[in-house]
Amino acid sequence: MLDAHHELEVLIRARTPVVAIHGADEQRVEGLLRGMAHRMGMPLYVWSITQGLRLSGSLGEVNRGTTLEAAFASAQRTSREAVFLFKDLQTWWGDPQTTRQLLDLARHFELDRRTLIAAGPDLEVPPRLQHVCASWRLPLPGPGELRALADRVIKDFSGPVPVRVDLDEAGFQTLLDGLCGMTVLEAERALCLAVADDLALTSEDVDDVLAIKRSVLREGGVLEYVVSDLDLTEVGGLANLKAWLAKRQEAFSERAKEFGLEPPKGVVLLGVQGCGKSMAAKAIAAAWGMPLLRLEAGRMYDKFIGESDKHLDKALAAAEHMAPCVLLIDEIEKGFAQSASSDADGGLSRRLLGRLLGWLQDRRAPVFVVATCNDIEQLPPELMRKGRFDEIFFVDLPIAAERGAILAVHLARRGRSPDRFDLDALAAAAEGFSGAELEQAIVAALYNAFSAGHELDTETLLEELGATQPLSVTRSEAVDALRAWAQGRTVPAGETP
Repeated sequence: MLDAHHELEVLIRARTPVVAIHGADEQRVEGLLRGMAHRMGMPLYVWSITQGLRLSGSLGEVNRGTTLEAAFASAQRTSREAVFLFKDLQTWWGDPQTTRQLLDLARHFELDRRTLIAAGPDLEVPPRLQHVCASWRLPLPGPGELRALADRVIKDFSGPVPVRVDLDEAGFQTLLDGLCGMTVLEAERALCLAVADDLALTSEDVDDVLAIKRSVLREGGVLEYVVSDLDLTEVGGLANLKAWLAKRQEAFSERAKEFGLEPPKGVVLLGVQGCGKSMAAKAIAAAWGMPLLRLEAGRMYDKFIGESDKHLDKALAAAEHMAPCVLLIDEIEKGFAQSASSDADGGLSRRLLGRLLGWLQDRRAPVFVVATCNDIEQLPPELMRKGRFDEIFFVDLPIAAERGAILAVHLARRGRSPDRFDLDALAAAAEGFSGAELEQAIVAALYNAFSAGHELDTETLLEELGATQPLSVTRSEAVDALRAWAQGRTVPAGETP
């Protein structure tokens, strides 16, 4: 598999006449191309509407036309091998004359090693140019580039008083890990903000960088960085799922790789609402020491043509770059439902599903996907086949022993010792309750106890449980149908009665 940068160099060496680079960081694109052109012994010319066509790095007078037509003519007259970087070219791509000029240029460039690079954010290659134009996406900066960036920011801010770095190597690496998934400009801005206030890099700055990262991901609208301090021991029940995960906890390590293991791909958590599916994903990330990203499947859709595809591509690319990580696709049926894959949306649902299927099957980065689902029959069967997910777990309503464990967890979280309560009696009274309903029963009972002026006790909890109608009663038909489908098709996530 080619390195991303080497892949671009191969496109140029292979005499590809036009390459569209998708990326918003113009300086980084130009620096990358300048280095490649230098290695290949070729000049790099850069065009913009404000500066015309110039030799990259040259500060001399511009002696070539600033108009696009004049720049194309100058590029066509260049007889030697060269790379031409055109900025904002997508602005003119819809113009028939520009399209014709590019096709003519491509015919000449195919005869020798000349390549025209069109660079800009979210480029869409016009259909008439697709047979002469290759697409390449500028990758997010890697660990080496981020470390060099951090060193440069520290140097730039150091003057008579040098920047104080109160981080050991592990802490500095945590800072760099926090920058992963950002563009160079975003990472540089985060570092500058961290250093500027006190001319120091400390553990508090690591938290600030993570906060900035969460903000950057939120601005994308689809992917969210989730902070989780849960542990699998804090999730009641789900014994079979926990055992499965425990066997794979070290599967992302070098030792596992040397043993011949491939990283696990992910699981589908199907089950009744409120039974802890999303909480389990948070606990997995915390237990494995990985960042947790949440993809809001229902928020991918955009009213503008092509934007929904871009949202998904960006989210998956960001997840790969932050690997190893856990990617939670919450309520996956809302974004990739089988019933939605019709002609009513112009084939958008099918396109998004196809993109996700291809990524799930072919991804190389260690991204562990946890997809939660409440209605499995809404999902197309090709999404569920082996190879895309490792296993489908059914998260049923907790049995008595699990209900007791869940109650103990939530009581302990609220500063109450579980030993002071009759957990067996509470678990028996809470038959048919989900984990979320058990938690809310404790919350409501706490309010009742506080209002009555006494401490929470077993009797107050029993009264609240008796006054609550769980989902298994109000929607019993749906719960029974889900159980019937899961029987024999899935692995029980918890103990069976």
